[in-house]
Parts: sequence; C-alpha cells; structure tokens
Amino acid sequence: MPRTLPINPRFRRIFQSLSGADLAAPDPEELSLEDLGLGDSQQTRGGLLFGTYSHQGLERGLRAYGLLQRAEERVGPMELRIQGEDPFHPRIILWSRRFYAPVADISLRMATGAEVGLGGLLATVPLLYVDALLLQNPGRSFDWHRPPLPGQSHPGLALSAPLLELVMLMARRIGAEGLALTPSTYAAATVYDRRFLFVDGEAQGRFLALRDAGDSRPRWLVAWAVELGCMRDAEGQHVPFIPMPMLAPFSPRLRDAFEMKKWLEGREKMGRRLLTLDEEALRQRFPWERMPPGPPPERLADLLGYDPLAPVLAH
Repeated sequence: MPRTLPINPRFRRIFQSLSGADLAAPDPEELSLEDLGLGDSQQTRGGLLFGTYSHQGLERGLRAYGLLQRAEERVGPMELRIQGEDPFHPRIILWSRRFYAPVADISLRMATGAEVGLGGLLATVPLLYVDALLLQNPGRSFDWHRPPLPGQSHPGLALSAPLLELVMLMARRIGAEGLALTPSTYAAATVYDRRFLFVDGEAQGRFLALRDAGDSRPRWLVAWAVELGCMRDAEGQHVPFIPMPMLAPFSPRLRDAFEMKKWLEGREKMGRRLLTLDEEALRQRFPWERMPPGPPPERLADLLGYDPLAPVLAH
C-alpha cells in the first residue's frame, strides 16, 4: 500500500490507557438510574455517542490527548458542545468563549464501504465517515505569511494532524475498519493526503498530477490555481479537482484494496500526466479582494502581476 503517516506513538499509548468506563462516565449532574444501580445498562449506553462516549468522557479524552489545551493556548477558554440527537450521527463543536465562534466543528456518522465506492466483500466494511470538518482561529486575520485558502474565513489552528489522529483512534475504538471523508476542494485534499488515499485509483492519480504541477510554488497558491481553473493538460484543457472519497484504512483487507492491480493502474495512468499551471490565467483571475491588505512578497508580486496603483476590485 502507498505509504501514509502512522499515528503518533504517544497518542497510541494514551488510547490504550483510556478505558471504556473513562469515556462513558456521565456528568455528575446527569447520573441515571443505571448509574445508581436501578436501571437498564443497555438503554443507558444507547444514549452514548457511538455507544461509547458521554459528553464528560469525550472531554476527558480530548484533554488526555492535549487537544483542548493546545486549542485554548491559541484562542482562550473553550466549551465542548455536542449535538447528539442521533448518537450515531453527532456533531461535535469546540466553541470559543472569547470569540463566540466555533474553533472546531466536526460531524461524524457510521458508513459502509459501499458508500465510498468499495465493492465485493468490502461493501459491508464498517467505516466512520467525516461529513463535515471545520478548524479555524477566529481571533486571527490572514496575512501574506498565511494567506487564505479557498473556502477559508479565518486562518487554521495548525491542529489538523492531531485532530485527525484522534478521530482515527475514535474510529478504531468503535469498531470501524477505516476513516473516510470527501474533500470538497484541492486545498482540503492536500491536508488529508498524508493519512488518506482516494478510494478510486484514477482520482489518486489526478490529485498527484495536480500536486506535482505546482510543486515549486506555495501550496496556498496552487490551491487557488486549481480552484480558479488554471491547471492545464498537454492539450491545454482545464483540469479540475473532482471531489471523491478518501480513506484511511486500518484493517489488512482495506489496506490490500490499495494494492489491487486496478487501483495501481488507475493511479499510474492519471498520475503520469504532465499538467502545467497557466500563469496568465492565474494573473487574470486571482482574487485580490480575498487577500490580506498590503503588497504581497516581491516574488509573488512578479508572478501575479501585482499593481499597487490599481483598485483592489479591478484586479
């Protein structure tokens, strides 16, 4: 299987140290009849997220891994909010009490292999699926050291790697054989590709070809070039990013899917295409109105044809 980054060994040790009782512990003010020895344990567990996590247990886990503390270092006091009317399709939010805005917002659900394009015996494989994911620092503004990516309203937190590792460990704990998601943009796919692979080999190859075409330029600039339709094939045709499911496999049978001849041939077929970034099109379409104030660095100003005398909306 193509190499992906392993989970942090420290996180693995923390994962092993947290028991089911730690993660299912109820809030003190929400003790149930079962907690008092007077109720049905099966009914009580039915209210836990994925039959495993209470609100207090999830917060305990986030603190054990250090994620809450790292977020609080960046944006101040946090509040964990859970929308869990359906405990198998929850929405988990880290809310900034200082900025009254979400810092992390993730929606999860159980899925099967068939839902991400796996067939045969893999069609019924249990997966945890990320329906939506937001990570942002609402207290920061963009600057030319960290310009916006397509779809961003605020800079990120530089916590995507540990958060994804935590969700992968959550998936393992609830019995999923992989973690799946569908990146909506090329920029999102570049965040995930160190731990995820596209389920479709040709989609993996297309992504690699786009990435290679912008290899010598800043990642954020390549993301805008893809978003604005500035990537071309050998015939000069526009090459878009097509959202397709990605998967981080845990089980041997899912890992083997990325060694299948069909997947490898699809990746090779699309990955060997030579794409180019159309710099003229990028200059014409570049969204100056979305960029930080002030002039860009000199090398970018030359590439993008920056005119300091032109009104922003005229670019």
